[in-house]
Amino acid sequence: MLDGDAVLDTSGPLDWAGLAAEHRRAPFGRVQRRVLVARTDCPEAFVTELLTPWDSGVANRLVMRRAPAPRWAIRAAAERIGEMRPSFLRAELSQRNVEEMILGTPHLNLLVRAVDGYDHNHHRQVRAFWECAGVLLWSRLGDDRSAWLAASASLPGHPWTFDHLVRVARRRPAVPAERADLRVLAQAPDAVLTGVAAGLPDRTLGAMADPARSLRARGVLTAMIVDRLAESGVPPRELFARWTYGSRCEPATRVWAHGLYPSLDSTNRSAAVYDVPLRRMLAARFPARRPTDLIAALRSCPDAIRAEALLTAACGEQGSPDWRALVRAQRRRSLPDHVLGALAARAGFPARLARALPTRGSTGLRELVASQSPEAARAAVTALHRIHNAEGVLNRIHATGVLPDEEVLAIGRPARDVLVFAYSLSHRTTPAEDRFLGGLVRLVEEAAREAPPGFWTALLDLLPDFGGTLPELLAAARERP
Repeated sequence: MLDGDAVLDTSGPLDWAGLAAEHRRAPFGRVQRRVLVARTDCPEAFVTELLTPWDSGVANRLVMRRAPAPRWAIRAAAERIGEMRPSFLRAELSQRNVEEMILGTPHLNLLVRAVDGYDHNHHRQVRAFWECAGVLLWSRLGDDRSAWLAASASLPGHPWTFDHLVRVARRRPAVPAERADLRVLAQAPDAVLTGVAAGLPDRTLGAMADPARSLRARGVLTAMIVDRLAESGVPPRELFARWTYGSRCEPATRVWAHGLYPSLDSTNRSAAVYDVPLRRMLAARFPARRPTDLIAALRSCPDAIRAEALLTAACGEQGSPDWRALVRAQRRRSLPDHVLGALAARAGFPARLARALPTRGSTGLRELVASQSPEAARAAVTALHRIHNAEGVLNRIHATGVLPDEEVLAIGRPARDVLVFAYSLSHRTTPAEDRFLGGLVRLVEEAAREAPPGFWTALLDLLPDFGGTLPELLAAARERP
């Protein structure tokens, strides 16, 4: 196959119509089909021909295309799951086809084994699988506690179909709760989950969570489990707070478990500086009286949670404080960082305070709150060189729309960071679909049309060390002799 890849890589643009005609005349062997089907430019129609009749060894190479496999190929792979690589199943599993894969596979345990494996960044597929399995079980088992316990114990290792699992769960004798797998049981109706979990000791619950917490995807699985425990109304306890600590749980879950585990409480206090929903929900647990001197009260509060409580008492959850007074106070003596973080999400947050947000050190607050207000975004975009993860900041600003794309292109500096973000964005969308990419292409094309020969060479020479904006970079490249 490596020889085949080398031949195709060095042969220039491929004549796909000619290759398809040759394949119809004299079908290629397995090695040749495995090489061709993995090409990102292989036409869909030719992919179908290369996979007909079905060959799992060829189909496993579809993951190299870095594009979703055809729906019919997903169905065929699910039916022949024992012949498919787990990496193929993980790559192709998505919310659009997970139900089809669960119901179509003859060996559910092999699909679970693939999901339990680890590929970089397949956390969404993991959660989609277990949540979809829960929805399917819910529609068939209702609130039958005994059947849910049986299904929770059997599903991860069930060697037959999903429908067979349901039939077995309905007629199986009562299963001890400690044999249930929390990945499955967490999807049960609230009454079933609460009834089972609320009365069990920590040791039993820990055993039920062990299969999930022993995997490399344990963070997303633990978050899924604890989010459901909180949502269903299970009373919080220290064990759940320990699980919440270190997992990316929903803000409501973190608030639910707050006060039961010191490490989680400390993390919540730190995250509240930039996480607006978490801060506001925690502040509701510590209501404050309306202060007579808001600025003095803010200077004395110990964290962003208390600062938010003071601001809510003074001007409501969405209201704005007296920004002029706060700017004057900042000029006299800097406000604490956690107070600036709490202020950043308030309407009208002024540029003077936005520029006071720290950019380096342990907080990097300007980076963390950049998408919460236009002025915070401008302060970040105009000094990207001071931010640790400029691409991540631009991505959040772009996703939230807190600043128009045209303004980001006009004021973002240095230009190289804007272009790096554009490059990463181009892997997910096109200039025709995205205003940021479309605006960037127009700027560069206009500059290139008006530029003398040597423009592109000058642009590449200037780019690494140029500290100005993209329009300034293009102008400098145009004028460079």
